[in-house]
Amino acid sequence: MDVNLAANAESLKQREILDALPALVFLERDGRIVYANAEARQMMGHAEEEWLPRPVEDVLWGLMPGTAEPQTQLAGTRRGSPFHATLPTANGRLLAVEGTHSITNAELRESVIVAHPGGRGRAPKTRLMEDVLASIPEAVAIEHGEHVLYTNPAFTRMFGYTAEEAGGGSLRELIVPAERLSEHEALAQGVDERGRVTVETLRRNKAGETLEVNLQMAPLLVDGARMGYVCTFRDAADCRGSEEEMQHHAMHDALTGLPNRALFLDHVNLALSRRARHPERTCGVLSLNLDRFREINDALGHAAGDALLAAVAERLRDALRPEDSAARLGGDEFAVLVEDIASAGDLESVARRFLLEMARPFEIFGHPVQSAASIGVAVAAEQTEPDLLVRDACQAMYCAKHAGGGRYELFGEPVEARAGAQTRARAQE
Repeated sequence: MDVNLAANAESLKQREILDALPALVFLERDGRIVYANAEARQMMGHAEEEWLPRPVEDVLWGLMPGTAEPQTQLAGTRRGSPFHATLPTANGRLLAVEGTHSITNAELRESVIVAHPGGRGRAPKTRLMEDVLASIPEAVAIEHGEHVLYTNPAFTRMFGYTAEEAGGGSLRELIVPAERLSEHEALAQGVDERGRVTVETLRRNKAGETLEVNLQMAPLLVDGARMGYVCTFRDAADCRGSEEEMQHHAMHDALTGLPNRALFLDHVNLALSRRARHPERTCGVLSLNLDRFREINDALGHAAGDALLAAVAERLRDALRPEDSAARLGGDEFAVLVEDIASAGDLESVARRFLLEMARPFEIFGHPVQSAASIGVAVAAEQTEPDLLVRDACQAMYCAKHAGGGRYELFGEPVEARAGAQTRARAQE
């Protein structure tokens, strides 16, 4: 009598027992499923009693994310090894299943696989991973071989395919345009060679529309073995916009929206380069600091202080010429770059205009707030470095503030001497 699993399954008594079980039961030998019970046959659309041997990977597809103890093609070495896989059902949908794989005869490589739908019985780790994938804004597709195992809701929003429609198909057929098929193969090869690839490319949605996407492709690794690919998609325009937004935040003041010190120094450096090519015209920097700002901030609160700084920035913008630029260097200190001037007198005219602007009352939270400013003026000299030009303007500003505020000072030898004296006096205090 043949005692292998296929023969055992033929025995009426064992078949009746297996068919009566309310679970999916498969008998496996040497990597092939040689028998499926009634519950499994019905789920897969095989109503007949006969079962043709099929490779395990054709019946139980790949691995879903979050498997507690994943097994490659269910080749476990322990009795009762848990697994989590995907079963193609009779209605064309994919069913997540989980269960155990128990070796019955190691020498003959025979085992029994018992599975059930993985919904209610999912392990906490599995639920967590699926919830995470469902909540992230990027479109995610997990593919094993030519089968899509998983897509998240963002994939449906981007490409129009529901999880049921995408399940079982291949990304190549679903979303890769004909002219990008060779690229798709090259990306998979790149993942195999380098571990991860990122590319900006074109994909197609369910309606046939072409989308520009940023695609990241990485291997799906289970116990160190590559079982498939994890593909993440983002709208390419959103990616470019995010990069531009990050660059903007890195170079601008968050409160006022003005350039910060680093960007302002870049502007000054460019202005000095232009001046070197056209020596008949020059440029200069104004350093502007509010008078009594600390008193206003303490009396009205930090929110009012922030509102005043934002209002100052707005007045500076309104008073600037298109070729000039303003910046917030920190606290209540602002700077203005003035280009294409003939002499220091032109820069002083700008300073006087700003003093008048700052002297006008500000309306903060419905209340008038009177302020003023101290301004330092520095004109570019031969071989002036950007940070030195800004430093000179700041020294002149401190002299204006020390003289009572509400005025400007032009940097020069007297100012430099006074600034040095003030610095020494503060050090002695």
